[in-house]
Amino acid sequence: MSAPPNPYTVRRIVKWGECDPAGIVYTPRFLDWVLEAAESFFAEVVGVDWFQLNQKYGLGSPSVSVKLDFRKPIQFGQPFTIEVLVRRLSRSTITYAMRGRNGAHELCFEAELVSCIVNHAQMKSVAIPDDIRQPILAYQAATAAVLEKDAAA
Repeated sequence: MSAPPNPYTVRRIVKWGECDPAGIVYTPRFLDWVLEAAESFFAEVVGVDWFQLNQKYGLGSPSVSVKLDFRKPIQFGQPFTIEVLVRRLSRSTITYAMRGRNGAHELCFEAELVSCIVNHAQMKSVAIPDDIRQPILAYQAATAAVLEKDAAA
């Protein structure tokens, strides 16, 4: 059996301005990074960035739930990655599972982000349009083995 495709991954290096005086990442920055990773995923995998989602479709993708679990500190100057997976896709929500790893590939944090697709004019959830849903479903199916492997571990 072949290995599952690699998850969509965002690569970064910790900047000094993202740290506290001890050189350890300031906690609120993790939420920024998780949201940036979701936005990048949407643009690259779905093919629609959040600006286009807003302007072309009249939709938004506000966060409705976020969970962050910290495993190891990340410090100034360290390279790290955020892997983005899709745990669940419902009528109007996307549940992302994300993992932050340092340069040694050690797990540093895990995040779960739930975003809801809403109509701006009505400020109500709407069904995710099919041309947005399909690439997410394809990605979710292609990377499902990664989540299954994690659940079994």
